[in-house]
Amino acid sequence: METATNVNPPRKSKKKVWLIAGAAAVVVLGGLGTAYAKYDLFKSAKTIYLQAEAESMMKFSSDVSKAYGEYQDYMKPYLEKPVHSTTELSEIALDATIPDPQAQKILDMLGKAKLVMQSNIDEQKNQQSGNLEIHLQDKKLATLEYFMNDSIMGFKAPEFYSKYAFMDLKDRDALKEKMGEELPKRFVSYSDLHEAINFNQDELKTVMTPYAMLYADSIKDSQVSIKKEVSFSEEGLKEDAREITVTFNSAEGVALTKQIAEKAKADQKLFDLIYSRYHNVATLMLDSGYKVEEISKEEFKKNYEQAFDDIIKDTEDTDTKSTDQLRMVVLVDSDHQILSRKLLFDGKEQKDHLVYSSVSYDKGAETYYRYSLHNLSDLQRGEMSFTYRTTEEKDKTKGKFSVLAKETDQPILDLSTTFETTKQDKKKTGTYDFALVVADEYSSNPVALTGNVSVNETKTDNGVDSDGTVKVNFSNPTPDMPKGFSFKLKSKAEFGKALEIPAMSADNSINFAKVTDQQMMEAQQEIMQNTEKFMTENAELVQQFMTP
Repeated sequence: METATNVNPPRKSKKKVWLIAGAAAVVVLGGLGTAYAKYDLFKSAKTIYLQAEAESMMKFSSDVSKAYGEYQDYMKPYLEKPVHSTTELSEIALDATIPDPQAQKILDMLGKAKLVMQSNIDEQKNQQSGNLEIHLQDKKLATLEYFMNDSIMGFKAPEFYSKYAFMDLKDRDALKEKMGEELPKRFVSYSDLHEAINFNQDELKTVMTPYAMLYADSIKDSQVSIKKEVSFSEEGLKEDAREITVTFNSAEGVALTKQIAEKAKADQKLFDLIYSRYHNVATLMLDSGYKVEEISKEEFKKNYEQAFDDIIKDTEDTDTKSTDQLRMVVLVDSDHQILSRKLLFDGKEQKDHLVYSSVSYDKGAETYYRYSLHNLSDLQRGEMSFTYRTTEEKDKTKGKFSVLAKETDQPILDLSTTFETTKQDKKKTGTYDFALVVADEYSSNPVALTGNVSVNETKTDNGVDSDGTVKVNFSNPTPDMPKGFSFKLKSKAEFGKALEIPAMSADNSINFAKVTDQQMMEAQQEIMQNTEKFMTENAELVQQFMTP
């Protein structure tokens, strides 16, 4: 009997084939998934655009969170612990040709002078104290002491008068009678204001996310077009990109604006976010005795709704058949990050009116941001812009930032700075070269200067030590101006050092609100006697000023 040949593959082999096929399918589908995410196969222009907006917004939110976290880490010891700091300003030099011998003597003495500032701040208790010392030729010449808490402020010049002069806001009625001005009940501190307006990012995100969704839902496929294989180039970065254009004709722009305004008008969470901060600040100022007029919540709500009603009315008065349009042009890289953005307005008389432009990218060691707002009334000239760029190499960071504001070809403000910082363990060094041009309202020539700041900073176990130099040169000094000046700075900050405000008594102080004529006469006599004593002890110094 002939045995039939089995043409069916063994079960084990069949299973292996399916495993290979399955693996191949996973690879293919995975590749398609990657292509879908990376190369946007099968996606509409609208989907590609909205994904780029979402990805860029998430990165921006992450960058803001990181920066805010670093700021909080830096400020935390200053807000939570008492801080004692010492700052010295010395080696003051003025580059100037002075024909007056007396004035030249003063300049020569400045080089031998030193200002020393002692400062103690406790934000938790709203207290601060300190003193300013003037040193000349290694000798302390004079001192001004001061202290302050939420209701008392005082000072003393011990070389001239032995007592503190102070005012207590509890005596504000008497002070008003003497000074003619009404003073607050207490002094408001930075931490008070910070607490009043502070909000967490989740709160803001919860409020703003629905508006992003509204915008995304309002965009129609017909509004979005895409051009591939476009080149992006700025500040040395060249990269392939896709150019996405989102166009709003008059009717579409009006519809979107109206939807946002109507939603915001009825948005209780947005209203509560804004009103609560207004109410917090107003309550803080009123409770502290400052003259402010707080409107009621009902009146605030009325004004809030009226603002959006005005916007809605403007949309209803707009000609939706107008040929005017707004175009947003973005360049997007292969990682769905928006590299650049432009807002262009096309009107009847002229097209491509640039309203806003920005560039932002984070590529390896390179980070670059530029944001520019252009003047609609004079688009070729008016501009406000901010630029920031850094390059990181291990522990070294190089960069530049600039701020520009202008209404014509001549800037109102033009500040540019290049910097280089280095970190090693607890030490950070930095050099900053800057140039500044500021318009002078009394002259056609602007004030222009250049300068350099160098800083060394070292973190200690309970504080920060730093020193640095400052040099400034005027670019176009007038004959009566110096060519430049320079000085050195040295500071030391210690966290956790207890602060004590001196207790005021009749033996060590006089109260501005309650001072008597007899006390004033005694104070004047002591000041005159100590002034004569000061001039006698410093006769050589006084003689230098008096002798031509």
